[in-house]
Amino acid sequence: MNTATVFELAPALILFCFAASITPGPNNILLTHSGTHFGVIKTLPHLLGIRVGMTIMHLAMLLGLGKLFLIQPKLHFFLQLCASGYILYLAYKIASSSQLKGDNAQARPLNFFQGMFFQLINPKSYAVLMTLCTALTLPGSAYWPSAILGVIIFNLVAACSGLFWVNFGKYMRQFLNKPNIFKRFNWVMSLFLAASIPLVFLSNASIQ
Repeated sequence: MNTATVFELAPALILFCFAASITPGPNNILLTHSGTHFGVIKTLPHLLGIRVGMTIMHLAMLLGLGKLFLIQPKLHFFLQLCASGYILYLAYKIASSSQLKGDNAQARPLNFFQGMFFQLINPKSYAVLMTLCTALTLPGSAYWPSAILGVIIFNLVAACSGLFWVNFGKYMRQFLNKPNIFKRFNWVMSLFLAASIPLVFLSNASIQ
């Protein structure tokens, strides 16, 4: 195994992970919304849950889980339906918010386990990880060294991207000091979240 060959993958991994993690999607929309309502510190468990859930999936795919979707495409479609239903539920909750949740003592951000388990039914996450485990993982004796490098780089890049969206949400809070502006913001976030559902189904092309 040539160690230099493994590390030559790093630039491609960084670019792919950045493109996959910085673009708007269900996770980033939810992180932005949480950053706006609860701030950075209270959103960190949600962000950490996303990273742990994705890492579990990543390792499982490296061990062969990805082949299951090729053998059982109906399982992937079932996950698409589950993810879409949950996204619609979250979009409804966001749209129906009547005030900044940070001002409501009973409101809570998504917790660690909610962030983690959402990844386990999110087909878009599977599509991204499938690319990492195939196109960006070397064969033969370099398989696990390149795979572990992919896990490390993906977590570092995606964590930074997630923090960007959380802080962007926190920055937006200063413009939401009026109820009507706040309601419009919630509706926009809700519509963006609902609009991500087609991406969930388009991810099927990456799995097949």
